[in-house]
Amino acid sequence: MKFPRDSRELYRVFRNASDPELSELEGEYLVDMLTVWPSFKRFSHRKIFYRENNKLLGHNVLLNVSWGRFFIEEDICKDLDSIKVAVINYNRPENLFHIRPIRDHIRRVDNGMYYIGRFNYLVSGRLIFLGYFSLEKIK
Repeated sequence: MKFPRDSRELYRVFRNASDPELSELEGEYLVDMLTVWPSFKRFSHRKIFYRENNKLLGHNVLLNVSWGRFFIEEDICKDLDSIKVAVINYNRPENLFHIRPIRDHIRRVDNGMYYIGRFNYLVSGRLIFLGYFSLEKIK
């Protein structure tokens, strides 16, 4: 699937995407930053999702180095009329202090093969939107 690179179009795609199914999130997904940030897709930037003790967890891989451990939770995106999102929450003790405030919001596109995400950073209790990214399931 080819995602637009225009922020207005990505906003529409995100709003029109379906509610995420946490039960579908498992395995490896290729990450492509769609706005603002450079894409590390060519360096095989991935998010790995797995279940452990009935919790959905994961981490990033870039250049075959693991970083940014996270857990997944359901929530709403208050900035967009309270639509349902899966939150990739990096607030874990093993992460460095500047990684912990990351809160990615994702929504499902194309039956779970693709997700669109909003990269957010928590500052003084408020989420600051920093850009869009996509997740593509690696078969």
